[in-house]
Amino acid sequence: MIKHTLKDEVISISIDNRDFSYRIPIKKIANAIDWRIGEKGTKGIVVKNVSTWTLQLFTKKTTEDKYIKQFISIVQKHSLNNTINWEETRLAVNIQNEYNWLITTNNTAKKKISEDEIISNLKKKYKLD
Repeated sequence: MIKHTLKDEVISISIDNRDFSYRIPIKKIANAIDWRIGEKGTKGIVVKNVSTWTLQLFTKKTTEDKYIKQFISIVQKHSLNNTINWEETRLAVNIQNEYNWLITTNNTAKKKISEDEIISNLKKKYKLD
């Protein structure tokens, strides 16, 4: 479960039994960006209007969907008029986590696949473009 408290316009967030704690200014909790997945300098995959904080919090290590749902409800509670596309945000988290896993396994694989192949496979799997 995600625990959160609001004090002095800052939301403190932590997840039980995990090394996870963030302090997010209430003004920034609903920030949205166009998230780019892939190596720097490549075209990659871009998912538009997604939650900056959801991606920062839940793509460094793969997390359970229940935590993402809880975070979404926290943002919606504290930022009623946010313009984040939550479906796209969840899609971006899934793609980024799978991309991270593919890069990690590719580094130890005997037969390497290229960055372009990884991106192409993800685009096919998630029916993008």
